[in-house]
Amino acid sequence: MIGIFAGSGNLPKEIFLTLNKKKIKYIIFNLSNKKIKNSIKIQLGQFGKILKILRENKINNVIFAGYVKRPDLSTLKFDFKAVTYLPKLLKVFRRGDGNILNFATQILKKNKIKVIDSHKFCKHLLVNKTVSKSKPSYENIRDLYKGRKILDALSKFDIAQGAILDNGYVMAIESAEGTDEMLKRVIKLRLKKRNRSGVLIKLPKKKHSLRYDLPTIGYKTVQLLIKSKLNGIFLKKNQNIFLDQKRALNLANKHGIFISAS
Repeated sequence: MIGIFAGSGNLPKEIFLTLNKKKIKYIIFNLSNKKIKNSIKIQLGQFGKILKILRENKINNVIFAGYVKRPDLSTLKFDFKAVTYLPKLLKVFRRGDGNILNFATQILKKNKIKVIDSHKFCKHLLVNKTVSKSKPSYENIRDLYKGRKILDALSKFDIAQGAILDNGYVMAIESAEGTDEMLKRVIKLRLKKRNRSGVLIKLPKKKHSLRYDLPTIGYKTVQLLIKSKLNGIFLKKNQNIFLDQKRALNLANKHGIFISAS
């Protein structure tokens, strides 16, 4: 049996489907704001409750999948087990999301519970080449090189998995709002723009653990790319999740948008 810490988005659903096909039993810990059928609603401050359920069900492996909004510490309800970790937890919360996940992993490890790769049960959703009909131009590739350097430099601060560049000009860097909101910012900047140019670069942070939720794109991402008047998106080979691929690719091909992994 596997424990799944499910955030928002479609990735948890894909993992549920795969596990059902493989007839692997699992328990869902719901960390999202939405209802998930047959799940256990939890907060990040309920360490004792989580560990108790894992032990009772003899679960030694867990997966983190989906987006989890960083909670406001003042609204969290800490159980007794969590209170014992509170000093370290407060320090970790001042850092990036990666540090929070690392901290959670350490607690689980101390209790003999292993966090396994989030893509273990959804390898069919990984991208390893240019999957669209359109291909990136020389200018697009040049933007990729610059954008990659920027994101690599920011990784040590545990921020930013995405950037938007246009002929060397940095239009946006992803912050806590996420990729969709970053693209919406660019849409507002380009309302009067007629021609299409520029790229979205969506990469895992440097030294990003593949055990956690990988950077994800899908149909909505392509919709926003079109509205942003961008040429396409660059991904990291076998380190990005591409959801709803058939529908998203049909839309990308219709509008001449490239989707490339290298």
